[in-house]
Amino acid sequence: MPSKSSGKTIIKLKINKKNVVISFSDKSKLTLVPEVMGNFYLYEGKTLDNKQIKELTTFNASASLMKYAISLLKKKHYSEWKMREKLYAKEDANKSAVDQVIKVLKSNDLINDKMLILDTIEYGNERNIGKNKIIADLANKGVFNENLSRISFPYNVEKKKALNNLNKLEKKYAKYSYEQKKQHIYRNLLSLGFDNDVVLETLNHLSKPNDKEELDKLKKDFDKTYLRYKNKYEGYELKNKVVTFLRSKGYKTKDILSRWEKYYGENDY
Repeated sequence: MPSKSSGKTIIKLKINKKNVVISFSDKSKLTLVPEVMGNFYLYEGKTLDNKQIKELTTFNASASLMKYAISLLKKKHYSEWKMREKLYAKEDANKSAVDQVIKVLKSNDLINDKMLILDTIEYGNERNIGKNKIIADLANKGVFNENLSRISFPYNVEKKKALNNLNKLEKKYAKYSYEQKKQHIYRNLLSLGFDNDVVLETLNHLSKPNDKEELDKLKKDFDKTYLRYKNKYEGYELKNKVVTFLRSKGYKTKDILSRWEKYYGENDY
């Protein structure tokens, strides 16, 4: 039997669907990815010296990480930084194996930060998302600030995207008073990633309020508000609660008081 210094002899080689298990004469085992069989001539009775075992384990580490990397890339794109982060999280990862995997992925354009940036911007533009949300998305994907600072977002493109959101948002908040609708749209456009100046200019294109529609909305909100407070308050306190709440919803004070006077007596607010 060979000495320890001469290496280890394979006494059993079991090939499974997901791995290859090698048992050695010293009772140690190696669990390897199936790809090793295509790169190493292995068979029962073969003796591997220390150099061969090191080559085998090094190849296995890279092949295992490569297999994992490909499984990740089937689900979504990754920046180089995020891919490295994922690979280093694996138990058998080491710098040499990770660097090798990254090199192969980059040479085959499977990870490409420039393309990731362009694809993310295109995806955001198609969905009318503002620059700040796009930049946040790229940062979350691991794109460095140095690269983010080089990206240009033309003002006219940002304005066009914001305007494309306006009609949908107007419909979404149609039941609100004009002022409250305006506030909701303002906050929504900011949350979609648009700069404040783009949002404010976009709001200039908001449909002008219709006096009749505003009064109809006030009537509904007034009745609901009055019913909410009437059992808790009375007199001036009730009136104050109703008026204050409706003002917070964007209705004009004179319109609220006019409605109060019409249904509940004199206007002494």
